[in-house]
Amino acid sequence: MSGLANGVILAYAAILIVGGFAGWRLSGSRISFTAGLASAALLAVAYRIALFKPLAGYLLAVLISLGLTAVFGLRFRETKKVIPAGVMLAVSAVVLAVLGWLTASAL
Repeated sequence: MSGLANGVILAYAAILIVGGFAGWRLSGSRISFTAGLASAALLAVAYRIALFKPLAGYLLAVLISLGLTAVFGLRFRETKKVIPAGVMLAVSAVVLAVLGWLTASAL
């Protein structure tokens, strides 16, 4: 089960990097790129912690995904745009649910 959680963390980090890069290239948003990289870096830290202390790493990843779900939810509510806010809200919510379930089962 830890392999699945680690894979989800890394995949989510990759999606955030790609999304930030796309935001930068398509609309010139350096903030989007920086936020994507920063979020991915935090997830990389959670992944690294999970290698040695799985529960702590998974909890950190859950907190990061919870925060990102809230941010994308607020953006979607303000802009009503499915791309990018709605898509990233959906991805973040799915990641939050999966990581939450895996973390709860690790208890």
